[in-house]
Amino acid sequence: MYGIEFLLIGRFENGIHPKAFEGVSMAGKRTLYKDKFVPIILISGMALLLLFAYNAISRNMAKNNLTQVLREEVNQKGIMMEDYLQPEIALTKKLASSPTIVRFFKNPNDAENRERAFAELRSYKEAFSSHIVFWANDVDKEFWNDMKLAYVVDPSNPDDYWYNMTLHKTDVYNFNINYNADMDMTCLWLNAVVRDEKGNAIGMAGTGIELDNFINKCYETLRNGIHLYFFNDDKEITGAQDKELLLEKASIKRVYNGSDDFDALMREARDLASNSNGQHTFRVNAKEYGVMRYLSSYGWYLIATAPTSAGKSSGNMVFLIICIALEIVFSVFVLFISKLQAMMRKATSASNRLIDETEDLTSSSKENAETAQNQSAAVKEIVATMEDNTALSENISKKIKDVTSLANKTSEDVADGVQYLEENVTQLGKIAEANQTTIEGIKALGDKIAKIWDIVTLINAVADQAKIIAFNAELEASSAGEAGHNFHIVATEIRRLADGIIDGTKEIKESITEIQKSSDSLILMSESGTERIKEGVDNAKSLENRFSSIKNASEITAGSADEITTIISQQAVASEQILISLKQISGGVDKFKEATAEISVASEKLSSIAQELRRK
Repeated sequence: MYGIEFLLIGRFENGIHPKAFEGVSMAGKRTLYKDKFVPIILISGMALLLLFAYNAISRNMAKNNLTQVLREEVNQKGIMMEDYLQPEIALTKKLASSPTIVRFFKNPNDAENRERAFAELRSYKEAFSSHIVFWANDVDKEFWNDMKLAYVVDPSNPDDYWYNMTLHKTDVYNFNINYNADMDMTCLWLNAVVRDEKGNAIGMAGTGIELDNFINKCYETLRNGIHLYFFNDDKEITGAQDKELLLEKASIKRVYNGSDDFDALMREARDLASNSNGQHTFRVNAKEYGVMRYLSSYGWYLIATAPTSAGKSSGNMVFLIICIALEIVFSVFVLFISKLQAMMRKATSASNRLIDETEDLTSSSKENAETAQNQSAAVKEIVATMEDNTALSENISKKIKDVTSLANKTSEDVADGVQYLEENVTQLGKIAEANQTTIEGIKALGDKIAKIWDIVTLINAVADQAKIIAFNAELEASSAGEAGHNFHIVATEIRRLADGIIDGTKEIKESITEIQKSSDSLILMSESGTERIKEGVDNAKSLENRFSSIKNASEITAGSADEITTIISQQAVASEQILISLKQISGGVDKFKEATAEISVASEKLSSIAQELRRK
């Protein structure tokens, strides 16, 4: 889990290049840091939460698994001991209650009783698994072992305490265990009381049971990490893998690491033995648990302890994999939301740039409109001047006497007309350049609208994917039941947001389509206006040439009065042609002004749409 968390953090840290902040405002830098580090904080917090849950649940699972394992081991070893000792106990009890043995113990000196008893004792010797049989009667106190007299028991000798304990403190039988270092063998001595018809103790008989095989089997099948011991009411260890503990008759407290009252644990095990299998589960210390069982048939206790780590199982790994999967799903979800927010900010930035461009276009259109209006006024003034020039020509034809003076004046007027035409041509050239700039701006606007179309298409695709992911998340949350209720609500809201984004992008596409149509119409009209302007320029140049001819004619008229009438007639015709041309120029300027007004309206509409896009 730590590896996944560090990997995700590394991706974000490596993704922040120092040059990424060049030319970015403080607000922009804060946004970049927020985009990068907020997902890191969310993912890290989720990882810590899952790690805490994993530790708590895995510890509880390990505890439950460990106690179950210990109970199984204790129960199994108790059953093994029952199976191992019960046949020997039953045979020993049968030996102690045999009528032949009872008669022999009552009168050991009777030869017939002795012979019969010895024959029966030999049979029991062969029947015992260890082929050991021993006895002692309370008449002559002779202790016989392996069908041989070993020694005479002295009840007053402390070494023979077992004899008094068996005859006077035992109801049916008892156990005595010791380890013979010379023979390297642990032996359990089973002592049974021999009673007469009245129930009085008249001796004891028994056998020795070799425990090494039994103990070895117990530890061969014992699971790793478990410590197992047998002990009696005196807390003396009666069964252990370490033979030194048996040789030293060590106390169970020597190997028990718990701080609880051990006598209380023994009492609890004895109480449970009366109504169940006697298995008492307890906590040894902070890192260890144990199970104790009282074996009532033998008066022994069986204790098994193990550290909590021994209870770990494959279930912990499965839960760990689930936690890792949840961390990955949450990380992908956070990254997706972060990327979606970044894309929305990019769309907003593009809308802002579009607004700036449309505002510039609107300003340029208004300037072109003002220029066109000024040009129209100038052309009207020229028309008025030409009309005055026509009237003047008529007066010249009536006043031939004043031909010379009028010719000179006409020459000056023509020179002024040529200057006006040159200025008009210059203004028309500027109009043509402004109109061409407008066309190029509209085309650039169309390219930017196409880019906006691509961005809107990308947003729409991302929204579709978000909707599908949200739908799948709703299904997963529904299958998780109550645990996935909150996640189901979040997924539903995400799908609703995706639907809103899809509807918004649909409206944007419709608006962009209208803008593109208006732009195409403006381009066509502007190109048509450009052609008209070119025609006006050509006509103006033609007029300039004609004015030059008039000027030459006027100069000739000043030198030759005879040609005055002809020149005046030509001047009148030329003036009429100029007037017609100027009227045509005036009409073209009016049309260009109307086209510029339409461009301005379309630009304002595009700006409004861009602002609406930014608000969404």
